[in-house]
Amino acid sequence: MDWLLSALLQEPLVLFVSISIIVIIFIFIARNAHKNHLKRMKEIDESFNPRETFHR
Repeated sequence: MDWLLSALLQEPLVLFVSISIIVIIFIFIARNAHKNHLKRMKEIDESFNPRETFHR
């Protein structure tokens, strides 16, 4: 924990910028994954037609 304390005392701005960049990258990747998931779910929903699969 000494390294963390020394990093915070010497360059707190660099540490916060680095953490912010990592969080922003994670949010961007999660957003893209969510959009791809919604796209796949829409394709599955559009391809499913319950009237054709229902036999009387």
